[in-house]
Amino acid sequence: MTRFLTCIICFALSLALAEPSFAQTAVPGLRGSDDPGRVNAADDDGREEAETPAGVNPTQSNVFALRPSVNIAEEEDGSTGLGAAGRVQPVRPFSDRITAVTRAVPLAQGGIDDTVFGGDTTFDAPDGIRLGSFILTPQLTVTAGYTDNTSRSATGGPGSLYRIAPDISLTSDWVRHQFDASLRGSYIGYPGNPDDDDIFGSAAAGLRLDITEATRVDADISYGISREEDGSAESLGNDTFIHEGNIDLGVTRNVGLLAATAAVGADRRVYDSDSTIESGRDNTVYSASLRLGSNAGGLLSPFAQGSLLFRRFDQTCSDSICEIRDADGYELRGGLAIAAGPKLVGEVSAGWRLEDIEDSRLKNLSGLVVDGSLVWSPSRLTTVTAGVGTSFDATDIDNASGSIIYSGDLRLAHAFSDRWVGEAGLGYSYRTYEGVSIEENTLTGFGGMTYALTQNVALTANYIHRRFESSQDGGDYTENAIEAGLRFRH
Repeated sequence: MTRFLTCIICFALSLALAEPSFAQTAVPGLRGSDDPGRVNAADDDGREEAETPAGVNPTQSNVFALRPSVNIAEEEDGSTGLGAAGRVQPVRPFSDRITAVTRAVPLAQGGIDDTVFGGDTTFDAPDGIRLGSFILTPQLTVTAGYTDNTSRSATGGPGSLYRIAPDISLTSDWVRHQFDASLRGSYIGYPGNPDDDDIFGSAAAGLRLDITEATRVDADISYGISREEDGSAESLGNDTFIHEGNIDLGVTRNVGLLAATAAVGADRRVYDSDSTIESGRDNTVYSASLRLGSNAGGLLSPFAQGSLLFRRFDQTCSDSICEIRDADGYELRGGLAIAAGPKLVGEVSAGWRLEDIEDSRLKNLSGLVVDGSLVWSPSRLTTVTAGVGTSFDATDIDNASGSIIYSGDLRLAHAFSDRWVGEAGLGYSYRTYEGVSIEENTLTGFGGMTYALTQNVALTANYIHRRFESSQDGGDYTENAIEAGLRFRH
């Protein structure tokens, strides 16, 4: 562990001490304002005219601009309740939902432009390292802190912690098409309770091919690993890690006032437990979908989507009474794309999903589906995001068909200056099982601050509160954790 920490510290110092001339010329024009005092006034709207040179449109100011090209591999569709929904995950970066909305509602249709505050300090905005026609952006965050529940369980105790979280993104710089990749992870160590050490990781890549002005191909692939809540009915106190892989391929064609998207995909989940019993939940969901939507470019653009679903388990018998859980089903949704940009942009939908399980002893897994991502920009200094999401999960609990998880969150980020940013968020998830009386609720509260010390180093601090409640005895727990440290990026 000592060697590992030494390597991490050396890597961080190399980012912080990188030659300024190289950092400023790798990708010019991505830094924030050179005069942080310009944005310290309380009344943002009342001083825009005085701050903006004559002849310059104030909506085009780059003081809080996003990078010219967002990384499509980092988008956050819907919501997981700030990292809840039965899994122990870190809070995702604020900009991930902005990326998803930007991709869903293109700029040509009134989507988000690059003057919307992206939720991060701009004084130390990353230049990146140019690699041919790509831009590589490395980042590392190292923090230390304290938690009153190291295992996030009913029997967990207090202890100190440290977190090491690398983040690497690769973004194409092409005139046409786009390819992006992202690699994120975190390792949490508890010196006084090493058995509770935790890991999280995700890797994703996205490709967009602009075949013609009217035809686009999108391909995405991703992998993630996260730990299951110890109090979950599925976990039963075992250390269970969920491996999830996704692959999707879609073709979009604009035909007059309509846009049609045909897509196929596969969602693979493997549950790795320290129990000697092989998991009966390992499964793959295959899907084929068709979406029809308006291409008129109006404020509200309706759409409808239908999907065929095929869930297949690795084991024929997935539990102790040999219930065959393979299922065929469908999902129907209708919704609106909102393009009142840049002030309000997003997409919301609702519908119904049904999985007809092969074993007649099990009820069909069916329920309401809600999904949405919204970004509201009341001023250049403040951005609010909201998301709702629904997921259907497999189970091997006797007599249960599966579970449905409804999640939502609301987050706000404000820039006090180009060096100093604050953020707060609240998330909630509700999980219910079909066929058995089990319910789980997770409430998450989050608050944090970031202050850019230099153009490569920032000071970060955050507090998080989680409250997990289960209808089963012995599963409830709460956690309060505080962390502070340094973020290095180039």
